[in-house]
Amino acid sequence: MKNKESLTFSQLRDANHKRSFEFKNAKGELAHPDGFKSGGWTLGDWMTAITGELGEAANIIKKVRRGDFTMDEARLSLAKEFADVVTYIDIAAQVCDIDLGEAVRNKFNEISDRVGATTKL
Repeated sequence: MKNKESLTFSQLRDANHKRSFEFKNAKGELAHPDGFKSGGWTLGDWMTAITGELGEAANIIKKVRRGDFTMDEARLSLAKEFADVVTYIDIAAQVCDIDLGEAVRNKFNEISDRVGATTKL
C-alpha cells in the first residue's frame, strides 16, 4: 500500500485542478466543464461530498467494531474512503483559495504550541 514517493499537497492540488476539466458524471457528461472554481458546485456541495465520504468511512469502522470483518480485511476500503475525503477537502480548499499545505502546517504548529509539544512541521 505504500509508494516510494510521498504525495505532496501541491501535487494533489495540481492533479485535482487538471482533472476538474475532465471529470465526467455517471452519464458520461462533463460534471465541471469550467473547473471546480467556476460555477457548478457550491462550497456546500463540496462539504456534502466530504461528509458523505466520512460517513462511508464511519460505516466501515462500525462494521469492523461489530465484527463483520477485521481491520486487515477492511483496510483497503477504509483507505479509499480516507483518500476520497482528502481529495474533496483539497477541492473545497481550492474553491476557498486556501493553500491546504500551509493551513495544515500552521494549524499543526499552533496545536503543538498549545499542548507544549516541540514537534513542528
